[in-house]
Amino acid sequence: MESDVLGDEFDGVPREQQTIRLSADRFESFRDWAVNGTACTAAARVCDRNGRIALVSNRWSDGWVLPGGAVEPDETVREATHREIREETGLDATIHEPLVVVEQTYRSASTDETYSGTYVVFAASADGSLPNIEELGTTPGEITAASWFETLPADLHDGALLRPYLSEYEGL
Repeated sequence: MESDVLGDEFDGVPREQQTIRLSADRFESFRDWAVNGTACTAAARVCDRNGRIALVSNRWSDGWVLPGGAVEPDETVREATHREIREETGLDATIHEPLVVVEQTYRSASTDETYSGTYVVFAASADGSLPNIEELGTTPGEITAASWFETLPADLHDGALLRPYLSEYEGL
Protein backbone atom coordinates (compact mmCIF):
# COMPACT_ATOMS: atom_id res chain seq x y z
CA MET A 1 0.00 0.00 0.00
CA GLU A 2 1.41 3.38 -0.98
CA SER A 3 1.80 6.16 1.51
CA ASP A 4 -1.05 8.69 1.63
CA VAL A 5 1.44 11.58 1.58
CA LEU A 6 2.05 11.22 -2.16
CA GLY A 7 -0.11 13.34 -4.44
CA ASP A 8 -0.75 13.68 -8.16
CA GLU A 9 2.78 14.99 -8.71
CA PHE A 10 4.04 11.41 -8.46
CA ASP A 11 1.66 9.77 -10.96
CA GLY A 12 4.11 9.59 -13.89
CA VAL A 13 7.25 8.96 -11.85
CA PRO A 14 9.13 5.65 -12.41
CA ARG A 15 8.43 2.98 -9.78
CA GLU A 16 10.69 0.35 -8.27
CA GLN A 17 10.03 -2.42 -5.75
CA GLN A 18 12.33 -3.22 -2.84
CA THR A 19 12.14 -5.78 -0.03
CA ILE A 20 14.23 -5.06 3.05
CA ARG A 21 14.84 -7.85 5.56
CA LEU A 22 15.40 -6.52 9.06
CA SER A 23 16.40 -8.09 12.35
CA ALA A 24 13.53 -8.43 14.81
CA ASP A 25 14.77 -5.45 16.86
CA ARG A 26 15.24 -3.21 13.82
CA PHE A 27 11.84 -4.26 12.43
CA GLU A 28 10.15 -3.28 15.70
CA SER A 29 12.01 0.04 15.81
CA PHE A 30 10.36 1.07 12.52
CA ARG A 31 6.86 -0.22 13.35
CA ASP A 32 5.41 3.01 14.77
CA TRP A 33 6.66 5.00 11.72
CA ALA A 34 5.22 2.42 9.31
CA VAL A 35 1.90 1.77 11.05
CA ASN A 36 1.04 5.08 12.78
CA GLY A 37 3.32 7.55 10.96
CA THR A 38 3.69 8.50 7.32
CA ALA A 39 5.54 5.31 6.27
CA CYS A 40 7.39 7.57 3.85
CA THR A 41 11.01 8.61 3.51
CA ALA A 42 12.44 11.15 1.09
CA ALA A 43 15.92 11.88 -0.21
CA ALA A 44 17.59 13.74 -3.05
CA ARG A 45 20.30 13.58 -5.64
CA VAL A 46 21.80 16.95 -4.67
CA CYS A 47 24.11 18.23 -7.42
CA ASP A 48 26.08 21.43 -7.64
CA ARG A 49 26.84 23.59 -10.70
CA ASN A 50 30.02 21.54 -11.28
CA GLY A 51 28.04 18.30 -11.62
CA ARG A 52 29.14 16.86 -8.28
CA ILE A 53 26.73 14.96 -6.02
CA ALA A 54 26.53 15.43 -2.24
CA LEU A 55 26.42 12.18 -0.25
CA VAL A 56 26.57 11.35 3.44
CA SER A 57 27.62 8.41 5.52
CA ASN A 58 25.67 7.65 8.66
CA ARG A 59 25.89 5.19 11.51
CA TRP A 60 23.24 2.75 10.22
CA SER A 61 24.01 2.29 6.51
CA ASP A 62 26.84 0.60 4.67
CA GLY A 63 28.56 3.00 2.32
CA TRP A 64 27.42 6.42 1.12
CA VAL A 65 23.75 7.43 1.05
CA LEU A 66 21.62 10.21 -0.38
CA PRO A 67 20.77 12.86 2.19
CA GLY A 68 17.25 12.16 3.37
CA GLY A 69 15.01 10.65 6.00
CA ALA A 70 11.52 10.24 7.38
CA VAL A 71 8.62 12.46 6.33
CA GLU A 72 6.97 13.88 9.44
CA PRO A 73 3.13 13.84 9.70
CA ASP A 74 2.89 17.64 9.38
CA GLU A 75 5.06 18.08 6.27
CA THR A 76 4.94 17.36 2.55
CA VAL A 77 7.44 15.03 0.90
CA ARG A 78 9.19 18.07 -0.65
CA GLU A 79 9.37 19.85 2.72
CA ALA A 80 10.85 16.76 4.35
CA THR A 81 13.43 16.44 1.58
CA HIS A 82 14.52 20.06 2.02
CA ARG A 83 14.68 19.70 5.82
CA GLU A 84 16.66 16.46 5.67
CA ILE A 85 19.19 17.87 3.18
CA ARG A 86 19.78 20.85 5.44
CA GLU A 87 20.10 18.64 8.57
CA GLU A 88 22.48 16.16 6.95
CA THR A 89 24.59 18.41 4.69
CA GLY A 90 24.04 21.99 5.85
CA LEU A 91 23.02 22.90 2.27
CA ASP A 92 19.97 24.99 1.37
CA ALA A 93 18.86 22.98 -1.66
CA THR A 94 16.30 23.70 -4.34
CA ILE A 95 14.10 20.63 -4.78
CA HIS A 96 13.27 19.75 -8.39
CA GLU A 97 11.35 16.86 -9.96
CA PRO A 98 10.89 13.43 -8.39
CA LEU A 99 13.20 10.85 -9.99
CA VAL A 100 11.84 7.57 -8.62
CA VAL A 101 9.34 6.22 -6.10
CA VAL A 102 10.48 3.02 -4.39
CA GLU A 103 7.66 0.94 -2.97
CA GLN A 104 9.25 -0.87 -0.05
CA THR A 105 8.29 -3.98 1.85
CA TYR A 106 9.93 -4.31 5.25
CA ARG A 107 10.12 -7.96 6.33
CA SER A 108 11.06 -9.28 9.77
CA ALA A 109 13.86 -11.84 9.44
CA SER A 110 12.50 -13.75 12.43
CA THR A 111 8.73 -13.83 11.81
CA ASP A 112 8.27 -12.95 8.09
CA GLU A 113 5.77 -10.27 9.20
CA THR A 114 5.74 -7.29 6.83
CA TYR A 115 4.74 -3.65 6.55
CA SER A 116 5.00 -1.24 3.65
CA GLY A 117 6.74 2.07 3.13
CA THR A 118 7.50 4.49 0.33
CA TYR A 119 10.87 6.05 -0.52
CA VAL A 120 10.91 9.07 -2.85
CA VAL A 121 14.07 10.39 -4.49
CA PHE A 122 14.08 13.92 -5.94
CA ALA A 123 16.54 15.82 -8.07
CA ALA A 124 17.90 18.85 -6.21
CA SER A 125 20.53 21.52 -6.64
CA ALA A 126 22.72 23.38 -4.18
CA ASP A 127 26.12 24.98 -4.00
CA GLY A 128 28.49 25.53 -1.14
CA SER A 129 30.87 23.77 1.14
CA LEU A 130 29.84 21.04 3.53
CA PRO A 131 30.41 21.88 7.22
CA ASN A 132 32.27 19.74 9.75
CA ILE A 133 30.36 16.57 10.60
CA GLU A 134 29.93 17.74 14.19
CA GLU A 135 27.49 20.33 12.82
CA LEU A 136 25.41 17.80 10.85
CA GLY A 137 22.51 15.55 11.84
CA THR A 138 20.01 15.97 14.63
CA THR A 139 21.83 13.80 17.17
CA PRO A 140 25.57 13.53 17.90
CA GLY A 141 27.28 10.98 15.65
CA GLU A 142 24.28 10.58 13.32
CA ILE A 143 26.29 11.70 10.28
CA THR A 144 29.80 10.22 10.14
CA ALA A 145 30.88 11.92 6.89
CA ALA A 146 29.58 14.24 4.17
CA SER A 147 31.29 14.89 0.85
CA TRP A 148 30.91 16.09 -2.72
CA PHE A 149 31.64 13.37 -5.33
CA GLU A 150 32.50 13.84 -9.00
CA THR A 151 31.41 10.26 -9.75
CA LEU A 152 29.17 7.90 -7.82
CA PRO A 153 31.22 5.84 -5.34
CA ALA A 154 31.40 2.06 -5.62
CA ASP A 155 30.00 1.75 -2.08
CA LEU A 156 26.78 3.65 -2.75
CA HIS A 157 24.09 2.19 -0.45
CA ASP A 158 21.35 0.58 -2.59
CA GLY A 159 23.53 1.41 -5.60
CA ALA A 160 22.07 -1.27 -7.88
CA LEU A 161 18.58 0.13 -7.32
CA LEU A 162 19.39 3.86 -7.37
CA ARG A 163 22.36 4.25 -9.72
CA PRO A 164 20.23 4.44 -12.93
CA TYR A 165 18.31 7.40 -11.48
CA LEU A 166 21.36 9.19 -10.10
CA SER A 167 23.71 8.92 -13.05
CA GLU A 168 21.34 10.75 -15.42
CA TYR A 169 22.88 14.03 -14.24
CA GLU A 170 25.75 15.25 -16.40
CA GLY A 171 29.10 14.34 -14.92
CA LEU A 172 27.97 11.28 -12.97
